[in-house]
Amino acid sequence: MSKNKKNVKLEENRQEKKHIINKKYVFIIVGIVLILIVVAVVFFLNKEDKVSDLPKENEIVEEDNTPVFEEKTIDEQKNILLDILNQEIAKYEEMCIDSDNSECITEEKKIEILNTFNSFKERLDGEVVNEEDIDKIKQELNDYLVTLDPETKLGDLITDETKKEENNTASENEESNENSSSVASGIEGILNSAKLNPIKTGYTSLDNQVSSVINSVTNSSMSTYEKVKALYDWVINNMSYQIGFVIGEEIDSLMNTYGFYERDAIQVFLAENGFGTKRGSCDNYSAMFMILTRRIGLDSYVVSARNNDGSGHTTVNIKINGKWYNFDPQREDNSKKNGKIMYYAFGEDDSDSKPYTYLNRNSDVAAFHKFNKQPESNYLNASITVAGKTYKAKTLVQKYNLTVPEIIEIDYVNNPNTVIKLEVDRNVTYMWTRGGYTNLDWEHSSIDGKATTSSYGEITINQTYSAKYDYTVHVVDAEGREINFIIHFNFRDASKAFSIDAGVSAYEEIDHFDINARGFDAIGDITYTAKVIDTNDPKGVSAITVTPGWYNGDFRIGNTDWTKYWYKIEVTATDSAGNVATDTCESYIHDKTW
Repeated sequence: MSKNKKNVKLEENRQEKKHIINKKYVFIIVGIVLILIVVAVVFFLNKEDKVSDLPKENEIVEEDNTPVFEEKTIDEQKNILLDILNQEIAKYEEMCIDSDNSECITEEKKIEILNTFNSFKERLDGEVVNEEDIDKIKQELNDYLVTLDPETKLGDLITDETKKEENNTASENEESNENSSSVASGIEGILNSAKLNPIKTGYTSLDNQVSSVINSVTNSSMSTYEKVKALYDWVINNMSYQIGFVIGEEIDSLMNTYGFYERDAIQVFLAENGFGTKRGSCDNYSAMFMILTRRIGLDSYVVSARNNDGSGHTTVNIKINGKWYNFDPQREDNSKKNGKIMYYAFGEDDSDSKPYTYLNRNSDVAAFHKFNKQPESNYLNASITVAGKTYKAKTLVQKYNLTVPEIIEIDYVNNPNTVIKLEVDRNVTYMWTRGGYTNLDWEHSSIDGKATTSSYGEITINQTYSAKYDYTVHVVDAEGREINFIIHFNFRDASKAFSIDAGVSAYEEIDHFDINARGFDAIGDITYTAKVIDTNDPKGVSAITVTPGWYNGDFRIGNTDWTKYWYKIEVTATDSAGNVATDTCESYIHDKTW
């Protein structure tokens, strides 16, 4: 091999070795990089695990060192139970009412549940003084919760409540202060800028109660804001939730007696009931707060709303400088924390988020007349004249009954035709019925045999025998308002003495039978008594019982066996003039199979 070839070969070997060395370094570097990547990944994952164990922003962390329920003071235990009761009340208040829906409850059941929870609250506020009292209420409340839902146990609710209490106390207080100050700072100046026009309802007993409350919590040196807040607090702190009802007869009476428009009368009724009982629903809370704030001069209205679950609600809207602000004392009562008012619903404006929507505030405002009286032209006025006496009635409501206070005595022999004269302040449809019926389609008699349209008329009643009847004269105007004059007639022959006729009216069971007595030619009302005066029953007269029946003059004769023995009964009757009449009747002996 030549020297040049040998040199070339050596160079090739050198280059090959160099290439191998370079590949080795590459593998080493790649390996180191891979190791670093794996270490970094493991480190990152460990860090993520540790970070995930830390509390996230706004996350509530439950601590295990929370004192158990029994270690708390009596007042703290009471507050925990009160919070649980308020939560249960809120839950059932929102529950739908439908007897055919398994997810709902009946109205009667809802009332019973809410009343029971409120009774527990009253006991906690009043009778609890030691651990024994707390334990007793805990047991009874647990038993009641289980009857409502077997999966709901008081122990679980207490555990949840005590755990979150410690962790939430600081945040709740901070939130309460924040809400109170932020809401108050915004609404304070607004309330203080309101132009005031104080008004009373005109219903004396209610106005006196309103004055008493205002005088007890406010004074002349307080600002409007301070007064409103004091009244808001008073309603919340003095009321307990209870489903209530609007009684139609009470509303009608307020309208007719005081001339209120219907919505005004409803608010007066609800507020009067709330102040009197210290109980009520959102309707009562709202009516009370509206009337209180109107007395200090604010332009307040009760407004209807619909909750998100579809149930109804009422709240109070106050108009200040052309803008609406919402005040909801009943909602605040539900949201109290440890007895503290949170002021969530104190001075909300329309841009604030609420758990309900208004149904139609404009119509609610229009329907309320600020306790002004209705004009006389809104009344339906009518009068009847019978037997020389005139009776007047007027109404603002759909149906008003006027019962003539005395019995109209008619001598049918000398006056077989009784005339009732009718006068009304407008054209109406009128007719009469016998027996107190108020259905205009059930017609006995009227002029020309039909209901008549006029503002004046005469109704003639022909009666030719002794009887006592109620007659009703119906008057209905074009708006559907109806006045019913109810007249008690006593048709009698003045030449005849008062008499009665008594007899057995029904044999039913073996051990008793019924008798009935009817009077003739009495003056006014009749009072009946009865007694057994003779029998061949070996038990004797004194063993036989006599009890009044369903109707005046009816009696049940008991402790008998009329299949074997006869019984003689004497009935005595006395009319309003003091006239006395008697009659006797006797049972007959019958076979048991008769």
